[in-house]
Amino acid sequence: MKFDKEVVETYLKIINDNNPIHSEIVPGQLVCEWLLNEVSWRKYTVQYKKPIYINEFLKKEITKDKIYCTNEHGIVKIEVKKEKVETN
Repeated sequence: MKFDKEVVETYLKIINDNNPIHSEIVPGQLVCEWLLNEVSWRKYTVQYKKPIYINEFLKKEITKDKIYCTNEHGIVKIEVKKEKVETN
């Protein structure tokens, strides 16, 4: 998976984000939407470990309670951890 410049620019227009850092770096929330699209977790935490650059190849690995976003060199860029939902 890659986020190209056109996808990033479209996303930034939708959310009205003019941060110049996004001329090179993909917004973390955009990546998280992709990471979470196959799970239905109600509560989770996100750790942004390294920036993701436009056109950088990404892979996601989903385990029971974590999702890892890595680049083609296996470097973890984002980690999403499922949290327990308390029931009363």
